[in-house]
Parts: sequence; C-alpha cells; structure tokens
Amino acid sequence: MSIRWRLALLILFVTVIPVATGVLVTRQLVGEILDVGLSPQLDSALDAGVRQAREAYRADRRELQAQAEELAHMWTMDEDGRAILVQAIETVLKPEDQVIIIADDGTREVLQIGAVLDNDAVRAPDAPPRSIAAKVDLEDGLALEVTRPVPDSWRDDAALTAETLQVVRGLRMQRSELERMYWLPFLGLFLLSLVVGLVLALRLVKGITGPVNRLVDGTEDVAAGRWNVQVPVERQDELGQLTVGFNTMVRTLNLQSRRLVDLEKMAGWREMARALAHEVKNPLTPIQLTVEEIRARYPGGDEKYEALLKECTRIVIEEVESLRSVVARFREFSQPVALEPVPTDIAQLVRDVAAMQRDMKVEVETADNLEPIPADPDRLRQILMNLAVNAREATTLCQESRLGLTVKGDDDWVVVTVEDNGPGIAPNERERIFEPYRSGKAGGLGLGLALVKGIILAHGGTITVDAGRWGGARFTIRLPRTTPAEIREQDHAG
Repeated sequence: MSIRWRLALLILFVTVIPVATGVLVTRQLVGEILDVGLSPQLDSALDAGVRQAREAYRADRRELQAQAEELAHMWTMDEDGRAILVQAIETVLKPEDQVIIIADDGTREVLQIGAVLDNDAVRAPDAPPRSIAAKVDLEDGLALEVTRPVPDSWRDDAALTAETLQVVRGLRMQRSELERMYWLPFLGLFLLSLVVGLVLALRLVKGITGPVNRLVDGTEDVAAGRWNVQVPVERQDELGQLTVGFNTMVRTLNLQSRRLVDLEKMAGWREMARALAHEVKNPLTPIQLTVEEIRARYPGGDEKYEALLKECTRIVIEEVESLRSVVARFREFSQPVALEPVPTDIAQLVRDVAAMQRDMKVEVETADNLEPIPADPDRLRQILMNLAVNAREATTLCQESRLGLTVKGDDDWVVVTVEDNGPGIAPNERERIFEPYRSGKAGGLGLGLALVKGIILAHGGTITVDAGRWGGARFTIRLPRTTPAEIREQDHAG
C-alpha cells in the first residue's frame, strides 16, 4: 500500500474515532433524556397535579354551597330579613362573590355585584371553569345563587398541568419516532462528515505525497545520470524547503560532477602537453647546433651557395626558437595552476578590465554590496583579459565592437559573464571550445581558453559558453564565495 493511502486511512481513522465516539455518546444521551422526560414518574406527578386541581375545585364548590345554604337560613321576606341577609353576605362571602335572588319568572335581584366574568359558555371544553356557583331554593319560588370567580393563577396552573400531561402521554406513544427524529439527522451528519473527511484527507495527503513523489522521481533521474533535473517548488512549507534543498543539491552535484570531469580531462591534456613539450624540446638544441655547425664549417668559395646556406640556417634557427616558444607554452599549460588567493573585489576587478578596453564599446553591470571572494586577482585579471582579447578579435568585422561585462551574486556563487557581438560559437562546438589544440584563429595553438578553464577550475568554479543577448558568444563564469577545499589544502601544504 502506498504512503498516500496509508496517510489517508490514518487521517480517516483518527477522524472516525472521535466522531464515532460522539455518535455513541449522543445516542445514549438522547435515549436517557427521553427516558427522563417521558418517565412514568413524570406522568404520575402530572396526573396527581390534575387530580389535586380537580379536588381543590370540588372543595371550593362544597365550601361555596355550604356558605350559600347558611345564607339561605337567614332569608325572610320582610325588610329586616333582607337587611340581615345583606349584612351576613359581607361577613360570610368574599367581596368578589356575586349574590342574586332569582324569581320563578326569571327576574333577578342582585344583592352583591362581585367580579364574575360571565363567559363560561364560550370556554374550551377541556379548559378549567372561570367560576363556581352554588344555588339554594328559598320560599315563595325564589332561589339564592352565589357565584365566585376562580383565581386566574389556579386556572393557568391547572390548564398547564393538564396540557403537559397530554403532551407527555402523546410523546410517550411516539417515543421511537422521537428517537429516530433526533438520531437519523445526526447519523446523516456523521456519514457526511466521514465523506468530507475522506475527501479532505485525500487532498491533504495528495498535497503531501505529491511533492514527495516528485522528489522520488527526481532522485531516480539523478541516479540515472540526468543531472539537469529540477523539481518544481509548489509549496512554502517544510516540503517546499526540502524541494529547494534538493534542487540546490542537484545543481551543486551537477556542477561538481562537471567540474570533476573537467579536472580529469584537464589532467589528461596536461599530461599530453607535458609529454609533447618534452619530446619536442629534446631535439631542438641538436638541430640548432647542427645547422650552426654546418654553416661554420663551410669553407666558402661559392657566394650563391653561401647565401643560400645562411638563409636556410636563419630560417631553421627562427623556427627552432618558435618551437621553443611553443614548448614553453605547452610546459606552462602542463603545470598545475598555482594560486595565491586573497580577498578580491571581483566587481572592481571587472571594472578595471573594462577600463583597459579602449577600442571597444564596453557595457558594465555589477551588483551592489558584493563581498570580496577568496581568489587570485592576477589570475582572474589574466582570464578576463584573455576573454576580452578574444572578443576583440571576434568582432573585427563588425561595424562596432561591443563587450558586455556583468557581475551578479547569490548565496553560494559570484557569476561573471563576458559577451560580445561577434558571430558566436556554433552549438555543436560549445562543449569542446575549452579543449586544448582547438583554436578558431589561424596559427593558434588552442591553449588560451584551456588555460582560462584551468584557472577557473583551480578556483573551484566553472565556465560555460552560450549565445549572448547580441548574438555573439557569452562566457559565464561561476566562482564560489568560499575558499574551495583543494585551495585550502594547497595553502596548508605550502
């Protein structure tokens, strides 16, 4: 199983555990809440409350009936009896009670108005009564009716208790449906959370494993010898930093491998130059001595022959001297480059070389605040002058000779470019232009650029050539900001 799926399953597993636990706990809590809210004890308590309300209502009715009968015993038809009854009403009944004498013909005589709301006929069937009444028959076809209003607080409490009891009984009958009503949405939310969690986990894992897979592919490319591979940087986190480090490492390894190859080639060419210089140098002196001996021993007598002998001797001696010069250059090339590195302001050095090119239009661009680098200023001046001379010779047929010098820097390297507006170098020749004995000039030995490359390699740098902005050759020199190990070893040995 790939790391992507393993990470996805791990994230999903970590997500499922708390969610599943929450689901189980929630289901249990919902059940317990319903058990408590719909418990028989609550039903019994509410039923008891309803019974108590009814019993209180009946007790009030019995009390009012008794009070009405007590008043009926005081009734007489004369004025004194009426006065006694009215006075008893004030002591026996409450001020809010209504007292009425009703005749057979329906006439009504109000003895106490009270505060009764006479709308019981329109109340709801199950609603508590708004009043209680007691009626006692009197003599001569009369009746005494006493009506007492029920307190609003009692009515509200009784109605709420009855309604709550009905609600609880109804909910108990629908308990399973209630549990599903609360449980199923939560279960759906849980499943949705799983799906969303899986999608987010896959996206998150893809964001993590994608750069890792690209780094793996890049590593395989490097292992296969493709040193120019660069993994795109798409993140700014640790994986992005790892990718940047990988790209930097590959570039460094590429430069180091190319430099090692160049050093090996340079060592081979130097060995060949040393052998060639040795083989050519040895016969030069005998040749010169022999020719001089022939000329010295000629007895004379033939002016034409003597003139020819002198001319031939002169030519041979001149060519011997020319060969000695070639041998000297071969010997110089065959010797390892000895450096005396000191802190060198490469930007100022480039500006000094530019100032010496009087017969060319020179453009100089240097970065600000470049710190000095450990280098041999004389050797660097030598290679810059060599490249400037090559640029001058390459632009002799141009209407205007142009030379561009640029100095830039990054964290590890200082980059110097030298370009011209000449015909340039063919792409198939760019890799071999630094090999010895490959000269583009008539009579040249092809050692100039080889010496340039040898000096740069000795500094721990590299040099490449491509097409410049004006169409001519552009040489790019990369010099390390720190002293290479081999230079430190040479200094230590010295």
